[in-house]
Amino acid sequence: MANAGPFGVFEQMHYTCFHYEFEHPGDPDIECTAGGCPAAGISFDSVHGRLGPVEIAAASDTAVPAILALKGLHLDVSQDSGRWVARLGQARFVADDPVALLGLVKLAETRRPWRATDSEIDDVLAEFDL
Repeated sequence: MANAGPFGVFEQMHYTCFHYEFEHPGDPDIECTAGGCPAAGISFDSVHGRLGPVEIAAASDTAVPAILALKGLHLDVSQDSGRWVARLGQARFVADDPVALLGLVKLAETRRPWRATDSEIDDVLAEFDL
C-alpha cells in the first residue's frame, strides 16, 4: 500500500514503477525499493533478494525495529489502551505488539482481500495445528 503523500500513485503503483513496468518493453523488470510500493515484492525472486540471509525471532529486541519499519512505510503509529495502532489513510491496524502490528500491515499488503476463503481455511487447518 503506497502513501500518495510522498509518492505519486497511478493504478495502485508509483508512477515510476508503472512507467518501467509497462512502457519499457524488453527491459528487465526491476522491483521498486520505495517503502510501501504496491508493486514491490510481488514475486518470490524479489522477496528472496530483498530478504537475503537472515534469521530472526520475535523477541523484545524486535519491537523497536518493527516500529521503525512501520514509520518507514509512512504509517502513523500510536498506542491506545495498551494496544498498538497503525494508520495510513483509511487503513487502520490494531495489535497487541509492534511485531504483530507489522505482520497485519504486511498481510493487508500481500493479500487482497486479506481474509481466507472457506477452502483456504480448510487446507491450512489440514496442514497445521491451529
